[in-house]
Amino acid sequence: MTAAIGSLGACASTSTPETKPAAAAPTGGAALQGAEWTVFEIAGKPIVPGSTPSIKFEDGRVSGAGSCNRFMGGYTIAPDGLKLTFSQMASTMMACPDPLMQQEGLFLKSLESVASYSVAGGVLSLSSADGVVVKAKR
Repeated sequence: MTAAIGSLGACASTSTPETKPAAAAPTGGAALQGAEWTVFEIAGKPIVPGSTPSIKFEDGRVSGAGSCNRFMGGYTIAPDGLKLTFSQMASTMMACPDPLMQQEGLFLKSLESVASYSVAGGVLSLSSADGVVVKAKR
C-alpha cells in the first residue's frame, strides 16, 4: 500500500480511477442468513421427488420445512465461526405419505446432531460428528 501511495503522489497530475476491492464473501453466521436454503441431499441421498425441505437462519432462530411439517428452533455459531448447534427444536405433527415421513425424520434427526457447517460454491453443508451431511442451496 505504501508503494501505491508513493506512486500516486509522484503522478499527481495524472488521474487514475480507483478500483474497489471485491466484497468478501460473508463468513461465520452471516454466510447462513438471508434467503431460505433448499435442501437437495440428506445423508448422501437425493430428496424425495416433489418435496421441498428447506431451512432458514435469521437472528439466532432457525425455521423451515421438514418435508410435510414446519420446524423451528434456535441456533448458535461458536466464536470460531465453524461450529453450529441447534437448540429447542420443535415441529408441527401432521402425517403424510411414508416416503416423506421417513425423509423428514432423517432430516430433523440430522439437524439435531449437526456439529459444523460450511458454505462453498453456493452450497451449504451441515455436518454431524458421525459424518451425516445435509446439503442445501439458495
